[in-house]
Amino acid sequence: MTYGVKVIYTYSIGSSGRKFYEQSILSVKADSFDAAYEKAERYAHSCCFDYKNPAGECVRMDGFELLDCFLTFDEEDDVQELYSCFIRNNTPLDEAAYYAAITDQCGEDEMDSLRNSEFNSKA
Repeated sequence: MTYGVKVIYTYSIGSSGRKFYEQSILSVKADSFDAAYEKAERYAHSCCFDYKNPAGECVRMDGFELLDCFLTFDEEDDVQELYSCFIRNNTPLDEAAYYAAITDQCGEDEMDSLRNSEFNSKA
C-alpha cells in the first residue's frame, strides 16, 4: 500500500535565528499506518543536517514533525488528490491576515538564504 505522510521541517539561519518552515508530503510504501510513520520518521531524520548557504551562513535544521498519515488510493483517472486538510483560525488574526499568513511563501531573496552552497553558488 502507498501512504502519504505530511511533514513540517523547521530551519533557522545564521545568528539571526530567522525561522523557516517547509511542508513536505512523502509517498511511503508500507503495510500499515504505523509502518508508514516509522519509514517517514527515518527518512526525515536522514534529512536533518546543517549546511552553509552561499552567503556563508549556517542553515540549521532544527527538527521536524510528522503531522498526518493517509492511505492513497490507486486511481485510473488522470488526477488524484494527494492531500486534503481542513484548518481553522484559532489565532487573534482576522481572517484575511490569517489566510495571508498560511499561504505566504518565501520570496527569491529568502530562498537564497536557504540554498546549500555545495549545490548553489551566487551568480
